[in-house]
Amino acid sequence: MWSTVKLFLVLRPRAWVEIAGLVVLMLLITATYIGQGLLIADLLARVFSSGGVSGLLVPLLIIGVLQLARIGLIVVKDWWAPRVSAGVKEAVRERLTLKLMEIGPGQAQRMRTGDLQSTLVDSAELLDPLVGRFVPAAVASVLGSCLASVYVISVDPAVGLVVLACALLAPLSQMAGAKWIKERGDRWTVSYRGLYAESLDAAQGMATLKAFNASGRRGRELVERGEEFCRDSIRLMVAWCASSSVGRLLVPIGTAAAVGLGAWHAATGELSVAGLFTILMLTRETFRPMHELEEAHHAAYSAIPAGRAVADVLRLEPQVRDMARTSPALRQNPPGLEFSDVRFRYPTRRVPALDGFSLAVGPGERVAVVGRSGAGKSTVLGLLMRYFDTDGGSIRVDGHDIREFPLADLRSLIGVVAQDTYLFHGTVRENLLLARPHATDDEVQRAVNAARAADFITRLPQGLETVVGERGLKLSGGERQRIAIARALLKDAPVLVLDEPTSSIDAANEAEITRTLGEVTRGRTTVVIAHRLSTVRDADRIVVMDSGRIVESGSHADLVAGKGLYAELVATQTGAQA
Repeated sequence: MWSTVKLFLVLRPRAWVEIAGLVVLMLLITATYIGQGLLIADLLARVFSSGGVSGLLVPLLIIGVLQLARIGLIVVKDWWAPRVSAGVKEAVRERLTLKLMEIGPGQAQRMRTGDLQSTLVDSAELLDPLVGRFVPAAVASVLGSCLASVYVISVDPAVGLVVLACALLAPLSQMAGAKWIKERGDRWTVSYRGLYAESLDAAQGMATLKAFNASGRRGRELVERGEEFCRDSIRLMVAWCASSSVGRLLVPIGTAAAVGLGAWHAATGELSVAGLFTILMLTRETFRPMHELEEAHHAAYSAIPAGRAVADVLRLEPQVRDMARTSPALRQNPPGLEFSDVRFRYPTRRVPALDGFSLAVGPGERVAVVGRSGAGKSTVLGLLMRYFDTDGGSIRVDGHDIREFPLADLRSLIGVVAQDTYLFHGTVRENLLLARPHATDDEVQRAVNAARAADFITRLPQGLETVVGERGLKLSGGERQRIAIARALLKDAPVLVLDEPTSSIDAANEAEITRTLGEVTRGRTTVVIAHRLSTVRDADRIVVMDSGRIVESGSHADLVAGKGLYAELVATQTGAQA
């Protein structure tokens, strides 16, 4: 219940007005039923009291007008509800996207892609019956039933109270089973998202599954997950049906009790014939909104757990807080970097990724960070970009703690070439312009030339306007890497971080790209994170990491002569190449 409330709190005022408009339409439809019931009761009373047909024409005409008005209102409601739902879904998707941008990659990377995608797409899409039917019906049904019951109470208080009690107990009985339904609904949501995520993994990793003859095994696992999802769906449906059956039984029970009590009062003279007919007609109209609410409730049975899934994402709080409003003035350009006794541990690991990491990079200095896999090299980049915050210690840019910079300003100072190059589905130009949206054609071309990417781009079917495909799959790994380098150069940031900049480039191009990087890093404070030691020999300084801290520092020649970890890594790579 509170998850649904949380979900609706993100809506714009216009959405609330539109939902309120749906409620008003439903109340007007209920009013036409009540007015028709009163007129029919009056007609029956006249016929039974006088036996004539004089004076019946006007009520019959009014009943006809009410029916035509009801048809018009239903048409408007059915036309209006999908538009309200579409607006709400758009607002929810926008809020979900903003939330994902707010929590950042540090938290988002710990969530499965399939889970996020099912929430962003499917869960938001399932909100149609919740927004367009159930929520307006819940408000309109309660108000309509209460108003009809009040009129019945004015005719016969005892009968009216019976009708009101049964009308309110019908939805309350369903709320009583809400915990049972919630447990099964949550299980259904987890099962659905798991099946979605596993199916997405299988589709994206189809080549790997085929290469290891594992597609049959993964297919059987997906079949088992599908069967489990089917069982969870049946359990949820059983819970819904069992809970709603109690509410449905209260409608005929309340109707029979009201009619029986009214007939007894009429027989004893406590109620007139006209009053009895009024009770007969209005009792049915009192329970009609509850019947419509039950249908809406049933239609929204899968939307409610989907709404909870959306609310769970909206409840996420970013672990990295953007508290600064203005950036401190930089005294030097490019600025220096300083890591002081930095400690950090990923929530999913026991061993710290960084444990007392300290490093000072002077303005314009090019420092290479090397070490075995898992030493914590890429974590340095994540902390500098504030994808995470340190558990201890500090990181400073030009003497200022990075928390003093707004996140957007901090990240504008740093150009990044990541180890896992990500290109969006779009053209080469669009992927380059992510770095600087308003860059001129000359600036784009200079960055492309500097990254030695011009030759292969001119060979593409449409050059810079060629669509690279999802994740850039239409390009080779080396081509994607060179576009990533060009993108970082186009940003023209004073600090440059290269995380394995030549990891996907063949040996023939490695020397050329390394020489190019040597040229473009002049005048920039540069941190190069590398496994390939051949790319860092010319760095101003090389630091060697092990177990989250720096264990060696110096030039290539000094570190090789020192016969420490760096010399061991060089010997290992040299032997592997030989």
